[in-house]
Amino acid sequence: MSGPLKLSDAARARVVEVFSSLQGEGLRAGEPQIFVRLGGCNLHCDYCDEPDTIPIPSGEIWPAARLKAAIVRLNIRNPHRAVSWTGGEPLLHLKFLEPLMRWTREQGLENYLETNGTHPAAMRALAPLCDAVAMDIKLPSSTGRETWTLHRDFLKETPASAFVKVVLTAKSAEAEWRQVLDLVREAPRRPPLVLQPVTPGYGAAPIPPARLARFQDLARLRGLDVRIVPQWHHLWGLP
Repeated sequence: MSGPLKLSDAARARVVEVFSSLQGEGLRAGEPQIFVRLGGCNLHCDYCDEPDTIPIPSGEIWPAARLKAAIVRLNIRNPHRAVSWTGGEPLLHLKFLEPLMRWTREQGLENYLETNGTHPAAMRALAPLCDAVAMDIKLPSSTGRETWTLHRDFLKETPASAFVKVVLTAKSAEAEWRQVLDLVREAPRRPPLVLQPVTPGYGAAPIPPARLARFQDLARLRGLDVRIVPQWHHLWGLP
């Protein structure tokens, strides 16, 4: 890459933080993971709990060698099952992630990818290296834009280990929820569906419990594997 580094290349990326904690969301909540939070995101959700990662560029430029050393150090201190690649939006760092995910597997660690589900080409490239994919479907009521087509294309590229997560707020409407259900039902592997009621205090009001229950019922009526899983790490007082 010529010129100044704006986001990432094969050898360097903008890293916001690297730390050890328990996975606090989705189907693998409670699992010890090493979190690599990368800087930059192409969306701006009104409930984002990591707003400092959104600007492009954000974070500090790290060479791959520094990141590898941090992961090894954390894993020696306390064995983990996986590295969670998160952000921001980690798929903005495709050239950086591909060799690192291969290296992670060589260390005996799994790759857990957290993504906003709007970069299908990057997902296609990394799918063989992912042991779990937590894919968000973003509702227009929270992002101010429609990303249905990108999500549909993304679902065609996800591995069998993927699940779909939807953060629900007071603004989440039944009409857009039905579009989510259509996307998941039409997906080639019909992934499990997680309803995540928004965590209070991050810019969006919580979804009423009755509407949350109705959304779950609508998913069940469509024959989907669905469950409600809140963000646990905030309740546990963990990063």
